[in-house]
Amino acid sequence: MEGMTSPPGAHGNASSGAVHGQLLQVRDIHGGVTLQAPAPAPPPPADVSLDPPRPATAVRGREGLLEALGGAMTAGAPVPHVLTGPGGFGKTTVAAALAERARRDGWTVFWVRPGSVAASMVEAAVEVGGSRQEAEQVKGARRQAARWVWRHLDAAARPWLLVIDNADRPEELDPENRPGDQLGWMRASPGGFVLVTSRVDDPAQWAPARVHRIGELEGSAASEALADHAGAGGAAELAGAEELARRLGGVPLALSLAGRILATHRVLFPDAHALLARLGEGVGALDELAAPLVTGGDVERRLLSGVWELSLRLVEEREPKAVPLLKLLSIFCGEGRELPLRRLPVSRMSGDPLGFLDEAELARAVNSLVVQGLVTVVTAHGETALRLHPLVSETVRAGFTTSDLALLEQAEELLTWQQDHDPLVELTAYTNLLGLRTQLRAVDLPTFNANAGSFVRLLMENSTQINRKLIHLGLTEWAYEQAMQLWSIAEENYGPTHQLTLRARHHLAEAQMNQGLVEEAEIEYRALFELNGLHHGPDHENTLDARFQLALIAIRREEWGTAMEEFRAVLDAWRRVSGPEDARALAAWENLAYAVMREGDPVSAGQEFREVRLIRARTMGERHPLTAQADYYLGRAAFENGDLNAAQSWFEACLKVREQALGKDHPDTERAREWRDRAARGEQPDH
Repeated sequence: MEGMTSPPGAHGNASSGAVHGQLLQVRDIHGGVTLQAPAPAPPPPADVSLDPPRPATAVRGREGLLEALGGAMTAGAPVPHVLTGPGGFGKTTVAAALAERARRDGWTVFWVRPGSVAASMVEAAVEVGGSRQEAEQVKGARRQAARWVWRHLDAAARPWLLVIDNADRPEELDPENRPGDQLGWMRASPGGFVLVTSRVDDPAQWAPARVHRIGELEGSAASEALADHAGAGGAAELAGAEELARRLGGVPLALSLAGRILATHRVLFPDAHALLARLGEGVGALDELAAPLVTGGDVERRLLSGVWELSLRLVEEREPKAVPLLKLLSIFCGEGRELPLRRLPVSRMSGDPLGFLDEAELARAVNSLVVQGLVTVVTAHGETALRLHPLVSETVRAGFTTSDLALLEQAEELLTWQQDHDPLVELTAYTNLLGLRTQLRAVDLPTFNANAGSFVRLLMENSTQINRKLIHLGLTEWAYEQAMQLWSIAEENYGPTHQLTLRARHHLAEAQMNQGLVEEAEIEYRALFELNGLHHGPDHENTLDARFQLALIAIRREEWGTAMEEFRAVLDAWRRVSGPEDARALAAWENLAYAVMREGDPVSAGQEFREVRLIRARTMGERHPLTAQADYYLGRAAFENGDLNAAQSWFEACLKVREQALGKDHPDTERAREWRDRAARGEQPDH
C-alpha cells in the first residue's frame, strides 16, 4: 500500500535486489527451527586447462636433455622426473617440447599449472574415464581424491604424459609429505610418465625422482635462440647476435624478450648491436621495451624482473633474511664474480639490516638461495665461494630502493674489513656501489657533476676506491681515464688544493707511472709533494704518499742511494705518525730492503723482508696480496743468495695468491711465474 512505512527495526531483515533460491528471514524466534529446503545444486566443475603450451620456436641447446627425457618417457617409468633451475631458464620450454613429442606419438598430454593442481588432477582422471559424479564426491577429501585419481590414471587405456609445471611450492603437491614420498600428486604410474618443473633444486625434496638441472644456453645455442625469436633466419643473419646473447648471459627468457623486441621494433633496433647499445642503460630496459608485447596470463613469469621477484617471494616465505643477503651478494658478485665465503663473517652481519645470529642461520639463508637457483656454491682456489649469474645480479641491483641504503653501508663495512684481499671482487663491489649511490640519490639532489655536498663527496670516495683497484690490477689505461675524470670533478667541486682533489691527482700520476710515463709522473709527484706539504703539512698522508712515489721513481732509475735515503725518511715518518705496523710503513720498509738488496746485500735484505712478512701475516693474513708480495721479495733475496730451492718455494707461495687475487695474466702474477721458472731451471743470479 502506498505511503505505508516499515515497523521499527524492520530494516534488520530487509532484502533488496534480485534474490534467487529460498530466502528465510527470522526475527525474535526462540527455540528450535527446522527448515526444509532443497539441496544446493553441485558447483560446476573447475574450469582448468590441461592443454600444453606450444613452443614458439625451435628449442636450442637442449638436445641432450630432450633425448634423455624422451628415452625415459615410457608408460610405467619407475620414478617421476623433475626439471629444476632458476626462473626464466627454460624449464617450461623443455617440458613443452617433450609434450609436443608425446602428442605426435599418440600419447594423451595433461598439463597442470600452479594454483589448480588438485582440480586439474581430478579433471585428468575424468578424462581417462573416471566418473564426474564420483569426482565431485571425492574432491573435497584430499587423500581420498588422490587415491581415486591415481587409480584411474594407473588404469588408463592410452599412455599419457603428465606435466606439473612450475611446482615452485612443493607443498602444493603434498602439504604433509615430501613430494618424493609419492603420496600426493607426484607419483610414478604404470599408465604414463610424470614430469615436474620447479625452481626448487633440492634433491632431498624429490628423491627418488630423477632430477635434471637446467642452466643457461651457451655459445651458438644462445645466439641462434635469439635469432629464432627475432625471426632473423639464423644468427649469421643478425648482426651482433653473439654479443647480445653474451650480454644477456644466455638466459632463455632474456633471449626471448630481446628477440621479440628486435622483431617488433625494426626501426629502433635494426640489428642486435642497436639493442645491445640500449642495454648500456641497464638490463631493466629489456622489460620496459618488452612489457607491451607480453600478453596472456601469468605475465609475471614472462618478464625478467617478474621471475626474480617471484623467486624472492618464494625465498622470503621460508627464510626472510635470505632476501637482504641476496641483495648484498648482488653488490659483490656482478659480472659472474665469485665471493669467498670468508668475506661474510657472521660477527660483522649481526646487526641490521641482516641480523644473522650464528653460522647456522647464515647457512640456511644461503641454502634457500641455492635451492631457488639464485646462488651457486663453488670451490675457487681451494676455498668455498658464492656465485650469482650476472643477469640475476644486475636485475636484483636494478630493484634497489632507498630502503636498501643500509645494505650499501653493510657492503662498505665488509669491504673495509678485508681491504685489498680480493682486488677483483673489490673492484666489482666498489663499481656497483658507485652505480647504486647514483641510482638511489634523492630526486631533489643535483646531478653527479654539480656540487651536492656530502653526496658528491661520497661518490668521490667511492670513485677513489675504484681507481685504487684499477691501479692495483694493472688496468692502467682505464685507471688513467678514471683518474682524469675524478680529478676534474674534484677540482670543480672542492678546488685545486682540497685533499680529495690532490688524492685524485695522485692517482692520475700513479696511472701515468704504471704506463711507463715516468717523467710525466715525476713532474706531478713533485708538484703534489709541494702542494700537500704547503697546505696539509709534511707528515700528512698525501705528502708522504707523494714522497713515497718519488722514491719509487728513484728505484725505477736504479738510483739505489737516493732510493734508500728517501725510503728511510718515509719509513721514519710513517712510524712516527701511525706506528711501526702501519701498512704504509711496511711498504716503505720493504722497498728500502729491496734497494739494499740491489746494492749488493741480499742477506740483510732477506732479514728485513722476513720481518715485514711476519707482521703482514699476523695483521693481514697469510692469503693477503701484500703478504704474497713479501713472499716474492723473499724469493728474490733467496735467488740472489743462490738458494734456488728456497727461492722457488717463495715464488710458488706468491704465485698461488696472486693468481687468485689478481688473475693469471696480471703483470705481477706473470713476474712471479717467470722468477719461479728461473729458479726451477737452476739459473744463477747476475753478479
